[in-house]
Amino acid sequence: MEAQIKPSSHNKVVLALALPAIVEMLLQLTVGLADTAMVGRLGAQALAAVGLANQLLMLLSTILSAIGTGNTALVARHVGAGEFEIAGRIAKQAVILAVIIAVVSGAVVLSFGDAVLGFLFRSTEPEVIGLASDYVAIVSLALAFNYCLILINSALRGAGDTKTPMQITAIVNIINIIGNFFLIYGIGPFPVLGVQGAAIATAAAQTVGGVLALISLYRNPNIKVSFSLPIRIDREIVKRILKIGVPAAVEQGSMRIGQLFYTMIIASLGTVAYAAHQVALNAESISFNPGFGFALAATTLVGQYLGADKPELAEQFGYRASKMAVVFMSIMGVVFFLFAEQIVYLFTPDQEVIALASVCLRIVAVSQPALAAQMVFAGGLRGAGDTRGILWITLTGFMVVRVGLTLILSLWLDLGLIGAWIAMGVDLYYRSILMWSRFRRGSWKTLKI
Repeated sequence: MEAQIKPSSHNKVVLALALPAIVEMLLQLTVGLADTAMVGRLGAQALAAVGLANQLLMLLSTILSAIGTGNTALVARHVGAGEFEIAGRIAKQAVILAVIIAVVSGAVVLSFGDAVLGFLFRSTEPEVIGLASDYVAIVSLALAFNYCLILINSALRGAGDTKTPMQITAIVNIINIIGNFFLIYGIGPFPVLGVQGAAIATAAAQTVGGVLALISLYRNPNIKVSFSLPIRIDREIVKRILKIGVPAAVEQGSMRIGQLFYTMIIASLGTVAYAAHQVALNAESISFNPGFGFALAATTLVGQYLGADKPELAEQFGYRASKMAVVFMSIMGVVFFLFAEQIVYLFTPDQEVIALASVCLRIVAVSQPALAAQMVFAGGLRGAGDTRGILWITLTGFMVVRVGLTLILSLWLDLGLIGAWIAMGVDLYYRSILMWSRFRRGSWKTLKI
């Protein structure tokens, strides 16, 4: 049994990793709202076009979640073992894969972007599809830099560096907003470019971010990476990355499919119910940031201590990160419960929507401890490479518990939107209990990745 580390030391280590990640998420949320507001001034068509374009770009980058999860877990494991050169080889393969995927995705978008958008969003006005196609075509030129940024950040986090991704994200966001200001509206010597200006600003910001990420990776002392020629695919490393990453990608896919069915049921409840659902989701999304930060800390620390052959310390840090997340998010739950109406009012003045959304927010307020535990224990299991277990828990939680209960409560028992949010709460507690149980069982400690 490893010597116990003082809880205060645990807290400092976890916070040092979690806080920069939380700030990074807040930056992305804030800038996302600002970006939407700036494009929104161009009118409904421009706003819809950028929204559709981003959906397609997110779809194209789905495979990155698989590579990123495997990359983080493997880099963390080898950094913990002091095998910095192997960590560098893994990160290098992730970068190579990022470039290959970007080239293929970019070629598809440039060749068939207009047709793909038209097929996916058949009921959308042709003018909106045209604007979305222009946006996607421009942004696709920077896909290689953007994908490198995403996967290098995952490697840096695995190496225990969450500050650098936060700093790069801040720079990218600042460039994006400044670029939007000048290029969308034609300030100073620049022409009015509208949606195309927003795309150019995004592409420029992502290019700078990719370059900064490459420099940061090269300089990181815990990831000894070499980009000397020849640069080739290492099949063994790619196989290891995908062994962890593919179940993670399937998990994310199952969540999106489950969310689609869940949303379809809610949409059938009427306009007011759907509006209240969206408002409550937007309000509750604030609480995801600390959960994401502590989950990331658990991923890194569990992976590194397993690599250092100290599984008991890996377990201690997993539990500590979970407890801290539960405290943070429970406090947010209390705020949601006590000030539900006031929070919802920030999103809409409609009294009927406020009344319904505030009930939903109070339901999910009671579920915040479960959400925290579920996110962090899943993060710890990812750090160990146990993504298959997470896949089955998520699959049954979303598709069986959440969607199944929503059908029963919302439609058969006629509880409407309230029934759907009760089902969400039950799902969160179901997954938190199973994630905790799997983490407590400890089979992940001996998992070979």
